[in-house]
Amino acid sequence: MNTEAQAPRAPGCTRAQAGFTVIELMIVVTIVSILAVIAMPAYVEYATRSKVSEAMGFMGEAKTSVSEYFYTNGYEWPTNNSDAGLPDPADYDAYDFVKELMVTVNPVPGTISITLDLPNTPADNKQLQLVPSTSTGEIVWTCRPAPAPDGVENKYAPANCRI
Repeated sequence: MNTEAQAPRAPGCTRAQAGFTVIELMIVVTIVSILAVIAMPAYVEYATRSKVSEAMGFMGEAKTSVSEYFYTNGYEWPTNNSDAGLPDPADYDAYDFVKELMVTVNPVPGTISITLDLPNTPADNKQLQLVPSTSTGEIVWTCRPAPAPDGVENKYAPANCRI
């Protein structure tokens, strides 16, 4: 009779199989960790892009107000939010993802600029602009990031705003 002390085994396991489940779990945890490391940056980029797109919705109201001012004031552009009948720039801070929205004269009069409020993202405090032009007699709006260093990176801007 063998009097050696033996470690308890799981029911139905042979001696060779007893430690296999720990190794198996370590491999699974490693694989899941690698997948998370790969997927996380892609998700952050996607989430940031969707928040930037949502913030751009506020530019639609401003675009309408600026266009209306232009046509009713002898083809002159508003130079600030008050002229265009919009709230003060900082009043937009109450909305999700928007720090301020303002009508400016830079780079051209009538430009609508939005500053993003996206903490803990690369797009926080960055700007997008809608720049008007009237070369054809009607207003054509061009969306683009503000000039560096204030502009949103292309990868976070909506497709129609990338340069």
